[in-house]
Amino acid sequence: MTHDVFLVACVADRDTARLIARRLRALKFKVSFNQTHTDESFEPKDARDSANSQSVLVLWSAEAVKSDWVRAAAAIGHSRADVLIHAALDRTIPYEPYRQEKRFALEGLTSRKAPEGFFQLVEELGRRDGRVGLKEWMKFGAKDDEKRAAWMAANPNDPISQDARRKREKDLGLKPAPAREAIGAAALAAASLKANGTKSPAPPPAPAPMPGAQVVRNPLEELGVGWGTMAGVSAAIVGMLVLAWVFRSEPASQADMAVQSRAIANARLPAAVCPAGTVPRGLLTVLEPGPIIDDTQPMIIDDTETPETGGG
Repeated sequence: MTHDVFLVACVADRDTARLIARRLRALKFKVSFNQTHTDESFEPKDARDSANSQSVLVLWSAEAVKSDWVRAAAAIGHSRADVLIHAALDRTIPYEPYRQEKRFALEGLTSRKAPEGFFQLVEELGRRDGRVGLKEWMKFGAKDDEKRAAWMAANPNDPISQDARRKREKDLGLKPAPAREAIGAAALAAASLKANGTKSPAPPPAPAPMPGAQVVRNPLEELGVGWGTMAGVSAAIVGMLVLAWVFRSEPASQADMAVQSRAIANARLPAAVCPAGTVPRGLLTVLEPGPIIDDTQPMIIDDTETPETGGG
């Protein structure tokens, strides 16, 4: 079951229903109470929660008997055997088929006062859940610490005792025991590894330091860098140095530069260097002697005849 109690009340009785829900939750009952419902609509979520609850507690009053929502919830609880519980907030008698049903009288219930009908209601809810002695627990005073301890020792499996034990372990810094589901999952995983012939390797234990010895830690290990990472980086650096030595560059000769270089602006490097005091052979053809032209005198052009016609 998802909840121990599905609480049913009309909108007018919502404050009293909150008080009852708070008191039941203090006793470690799982209570489902929809505080946003209206008296006209019974939503599918309400039907699902009521079906998943061990008990359906209906609070009858003069306004509750007029509520379609309360009657619908009571009908769903009535459809299941030994699920519906009736409580009366006043002297109003509900309609059939609930007229002859037993009702726990909760008239006069406050945050400081609980009528006898509320103790009986709690005893009935505890009986359905296999819990005993709840009436005795509720009557303990603020100074009855020893009585509470004796009650929890006598009822170690009660949710009240279990919750007190969890709080005490939390205050002491103790971790709670793993749940049964987690233990079962770990057992299945171990059985699967054993069936496949594999075994999870266990890390080697670290040697214990000598008493009084100072532990020196590697700063790289503090940053999360292991020896494997450092070895890989060192091997990469050595490999780059070897490749740089194999493919090292050599100065090229001037002849190689002349052969391998491309032409730039129709110019090329000379194939050989001339000795000092000589002129390259290629320049001799340019400097051959020819007729001397006096360019200080104006040039006279005769346009009266052309070489082709011989005259005008």
